[in-house]
Amino acid sequence: LRILRLVGGGSRCDGRVEIFQRGMWGRVLVDHWDVQEATVVCWQLRCGEAETAYNPPKPQRGMGPVALRGIQCAGHEASPTLCNTSLPQSAPVAG
Repeated sequence: LRILRLVGGGSRCDGRVEIFQRGMWGRVLVDHWDVQEATVVCWQLRCGEAETAYNPPKPQRGMGPVALRGIQCAGHEASPTLCNTSLPQSAPVAG
């Protein structure tokens, strides 16, 4: 089951991060994406260690549903979902 992908880049190891959850692909909305978060994504996709992290201007961050918001990784996590994250405000909370 593939739960993570990169879209809109020049290769399979380049692009905007999207996560599959609740039956749909959603983007990761982050104000400060850096090499720690990028490294977690790259390792999970078997792309090696991240060389750089892109922080595009807000109009270039994509459209559509948000899967994760405010992600902060240390760089050693096995998946972005194991980093410090918050669900989008519109997401239902299981309980």
